[in-house]
Amino acid sequence: MNNNLLQHLEQRINEAIEEISSLRAKISELEMQNYELTEEKNDTLNTLNQIKQQQSNWESSLSQMLNRLNQMDNKQ
Repeated sequence: MNNNLLQHLEQRINEAIEEISSLRAKISELEMQNYELTEEKNDTLNTLNQIKQQQSNWESSLSQMLNRLNQMDNKQ
């Protein structure tokens, strides 16, 4: 009886160790995915900021052109 209990406990401990190992592997995988997604997000945000800056520059240029056209119209 005592020997059976010890064998059962040893089996449970070995199963727990395997589960911990499996969970550690999953954590490592998720950490890598998180890193990759963070990098992708940062790249996307950088691209978005560049596009916003370009749009702002275009809007500013268009506004300046319109102002010049209006000035020319007012002079005529």
